[in-house]
Amino acid sequence: MAVDERIASYSDKELATLRENIVRLAETGSAKQKAEAERLMPLVDAERAERKARAPEKPARKPP
Repeated sequence: MAVDERIASYSDKELATLRENIVRLAETGSAKQKAEAERLMPLVDAERAERKARAPEKPARKPP
């Protein structure tokens, strides 16, 4: 199964690690790695945005 097919099943921590690796490969990888990073970055960012939108709002903190 390709990475892009597994993105939705990754934990938040795994998704963050994947994004860090994508950024690194986009900057320092081979031409093939850079192309794959370009393809995966919007998919990872979309998944992170969707999760953030689904997360319940945190209640406002009460002043002491």
